[in-house]
Amino acid sequence: MKKELYLIGEISKITGLSNKTLRYYDENSILKPDYVDPNNGYRYYSEYQILKLQNIITLKDNGFSLEEIKKRFDDAESRDMNGFFDIYKKKIEDIDIEIENLKNSKKRLQNLLDEFSYLEVDKIILKCLPEKFLYNLDIITNKDLNNSIFDIYKIIEASVECGSAHLGKQFKLLNSKGCSSEKISEFLLFKNENYLKNIEKIKKNEYITIRYRYGNREEALKKILDYISLNKINVEPVIYEIDIINSFLSRNKNEYITEIQIPIKTVIFDEERKMKNGKFIGIGKGYGGDISVEIEIVENTIKNIEILSHNETKIISDPAFVQIPKSILEANSILIPNVSGCSMSSRGIREAVKNALIEAGENFDKLEIQMLEAENLVKIGDGASKKIIKPIENFDVVIVGAGGAGLSAAISAASKGAKVVLLEKMSSIGGNTLISMGGINIPGNDAQIEKDIEDSVELYKKDILLGGDNKNSHELLDIFVNEALPIYRWLKDEIKVSFKNELIHFGGHTVPRAAVFSGKYAVELIAKLRAKAVSLGVDIRTGVRSKELITENDSKVVGILATIEEKDVKFMAKKGVILATGGFSGNIELRKKYNPSLDERYKTTNISGITGDGHLMCEKVGADFIQMEYIQTFPISNPETGELSHVGGSRFDGAILVNKSGDRFVEELERRDTVSEAILEQENGVGYLVWSKEVEAITSYVSKNKEEVERLKNSNLIAISDSLEEAANFMNIDEENLLKTIERYNSFVRNKKDLDFNRRGTLVSIEKGPFYIQKVAPAVHHTMGGVRINNQNQVLDKKGSIIEGLFAAGEIVGGLHGTNRLGGNAITEIIVFGKRAGENILK
Repeated sequence: MKKELYLIGEISKITGLSNKTLRYYDENSILKPDYVDPNNGYRYYSEYQILKLQNIITLKDNGFSLEEIKKRFDDAESRDMNGFFDIYKKKIEDIDIEIENLKNSKKRLQNLLDEFSYLEVDKIILKCLPEKFLYNLDIITNKDLNNSIFDIYKIIEASVECGSAHLGKQFKLLNSKGCSSEKISEFLLFKNENYLKNIEKIKKNEYITIRYRYGNREEALKKILDYISLNKINVEPVIYEIDIINSFLSRNKNEYITEIQIPIKTVIFDEERKMKNGKFIGIGKGYGGDISVEIEIVENTIKNIEILSHNETKIISDPAFVQIPKSILEANSILIPNVSGCSMSSRGIREAVKNALIEAGENFDKLEIQMLEAENLVKIGDGASKKIIKPIENFDVVIVGAGGAGLSAAISAASKGAKVVLLEKMSSIGGNTLISMGGINIPGNDAQIEKDIEDSVELYKKDILLGGDNKNSHELLDIFVNEALPIYRWLKDEIKVSFKNELIHFGGHTVPRAAVFSGKYAVELIAKLRAKAVSLGVDIRTGVRSKELITENDSKVVGILATIEEKDVKFMAKKGVILATGGFSGNIELRKKYNPSLDERYKTTNISGITGDGHLMCEKVGADFIQMEYIQTFPISNPETGELSHVGGSRFDGAILVNKSGDRFVEELERRDTVSEAILEQENGVGYLVWSKEVEAITSYVSKNKEEVERLKNSNLIAISDSLEEAANFMNIDEENLLKTIERYNSFVRNKKDLDFNRRGTLVSIEKGPFYIQKVAPAVHHTMGGVRINNQNQVLDKKGSIIEGLFAAGEIVGGLHGTNRLGGNAITEIIVFGKRAGENILK
């Protein structure tokens, strides 16, 4: 008897089927032994029988009865399973096609939602229908009538894509005061060639519109007609009413939204005003707070725009501050589009100029309409790619992704004399690195030495292995921990990066070891990396979307096919391509493919460009992927937007986490996945971070992040009060129990020992006001899995062979972190392996 045979118990462990089920299959001749021991009657089964069992499980899951399964197997003349499953291939192919169609539809929907994600319109406006009859949304403010903007566009896009265009009704408008109407004919709202024959279409014109749900027609009509009268708008004597079926979003197929459209003859503004000559100041609201500008008016013309002050994030917002004023001056109008990648900054500058124009005497209504119409214009790039677009460009090294890894790779390659181009699809560089918490883990860094904190490479490695459940690649990890301190010296001495005399004690680390960049987030790091790259002649291109890897003889990677302003460009690489495109946290379909639980319900802390582009390109050339199911959530994020909370950095200084009952439920400095899972187990899947003056005094996260605090206040996600009771009441937390929890925790601080969760690090009391309570929830933050590389950063295929000419660095690479990445290790990783990739590609 050969060892390849298995007993029932062994098969049970392999298949997950119970012994009872397996014996039943045996008794009914579904499972047939390959050998029966004549001495003891033990029945042994081959691997073929295990394969057959796995197929039986699959067939049962798809609705086949045991009788039918048995018959099919009995009819099979051999152990060749291919013939048996031929009859199901068509069904599988049909399912694949359906899945692909759904993916394409989803992608189109997501693109559309991305385009309209900025809209928060709360008034009726004038607008013009584009050719595709997809238009900006105008809705009334009544919450009972207001379906979300995203939902409306999902409905419209779904209707267009599936071809089931919905008919609307045309009514005659009897007078501008009443609500009576008379049906005339039917027409088509959505452009679809299959339905256009012999059906009246809406003519391209200007319309005033409003939408309502359910039985609110009279209220909607009154609102729109009052608006027409108030603003002296001359309209055509007809009303178009369009029913938009909401079956795409709801099981209730009778639910619908109705849009009223009234064609406009002319819009009568006040007489064209002559603005005053001189200089005027206006304030607008950007992402980081107020943006102040001064404009100069000469003979009704905007002659100059000066930015007086702002608090937008540098590098990310830079393209907006270059392009928006320039475009306004060229057009002598605020009716100009946003810059892609920094829409909120673009909007804030435009609003500031609008308010300055009002001060100069321009018409308020006219400017309000232009502000809203500007949102419907196609976004522009940062103006950096205004060179002549060549179909083919040649370099030594092509790098995709201008975050920390890409910039480090570009610097190390260019410093060795290579001709390097760095491609970035967003309008600004920096990627996720730029908005990180600004901490880089380095054992033995200067701040540790000054604070007498003992650390070592061995302790660092031990923490990482423990944090990653020992699933880490030891080959990559050894490089990582040993190169950390040298890379810190490289950053300080060669790149001239400045550090604060501070440390962050991220969760999962035995000691505080994250050195902190000067300034806000990691702006200091990216700014200095960019300056160094430019000084070495690196050609940095933004607004370039890389589509696929170019291969030679279907194996060697020799370049990247990309698009610039919708034109294809081949960037050829003599030495090879480095992918530094980040993870795939923002790609919901890819997330669900590897971890189905992380579906649409989860927001992400990442910037919008982190969508797994590099992963998708690598798939096409046969790259191997590892540990893709390991996806990390960041526990302290904005429950509404997913934004990583920098204010929540107070957790590292001593803030505690409680639930709605006021109880602690986890050690606050545990690894991220543990804290995230603990929060999700609480009521409504949220936690509450509590701290006080003593904690805030350590690193001042509230005062350093005023813009985020304002956003949290506007959403009622933070309470700040001199009274802990008042703050708890505001957050609807059990006030009495919270006070008991704080009192117990403060006793731990006095005794220097957390008896409930054994919190590591220095314990800090929560006794003096002001007190802070922040509502938090996990959001998808980091994808530990990715392409498999060797110790030279070369990407490997499924057979373990090198894909010649293809290198990778940063979050696109899998294996380093194991099941869970410890905070602060991402920045160390991208610099260590980014620099190595640039060096290795030239070897």
